[in-house]
Amino acid sequence: MLALETSLTPPHISHSFDGELEQLHELVLKMTNLILYQLELALKALGDEDCETALKIIAQDKHVNHLAIEIDKEVLEVLAKHNPVANDLRTVISISKISSELEKINDEISEIAHLVLALFEPRLGSINSGLPADLINIGNLIESMLKKLILAFWNRQSTQAYALLELGRSCEQDLQISNKQQLKLAVSDTRKIGRSLNIMEILKALEHCGESCRNIAEYIIFMIDGEDVRHLKLNNRDN
Repeated sequence: MLALETSLTPPHISHSFDGELEQLHELVLKMTNLILYQLELALKALGDEDCETALKIIAQDKHVNHLAIEIDKEVLEVLAKHNPVANDLRTVISISKISSELEKINDEISEIAHLVLALFEPRLGSINSGLPADLINIGNLIESMLKKLILAFWNRQSTQAYALLELGRSCEQDLQISNKQQLKLAVSDTRKIGRSLNIMEILKALEHCGESCRNIAEYIIFMIDGEDVRHLKLNNRDN
């Protein structure tokens, strides 16, 4: 009888732990999908010069923050209840770090929404009409990066995460070019300094989104493959 109880206990604990890990997995996917929706709204607000949509983004910011708090709570409970080790501990820690980076992306999208309100303030007149095409293109690149994150996390495959790192390098180059163009425009026409500064702030927010996406890709690779690619990135810089 004692032997039977001993053999039955570990599967019960394992089943409970697996269920809680799956719950964490679903919360992260839910959070990522909501942030993707927020980004889509931000790009719409920029493209349509739509302040109402920008206000909607700001109002929904609290929903993402709530999910981040819920994930943190679940992570602490899993650590306290199961004291995971090895691969399981790596998964839990990675999920916690991914959630933190997602929250940063959400903060940047909210900042973009506030900048939309400033950029398309009606009292500023027609000088604010139109946006550089590369701004929307960079936003679309960030959107593609988030979609790759969802695929990588959903399928638990690191291939999409590696692809995201490559896409991130392309996005970084586009950002540098666009920033130089806006700086040149601001210097050449003082009437457009305010507009150019707002656009540069949006580009900065998108750059931070891209950095967080790349960080998440690295955490996904670490979670799935157990490989810390941050060190590879440092080595490439040295070469």
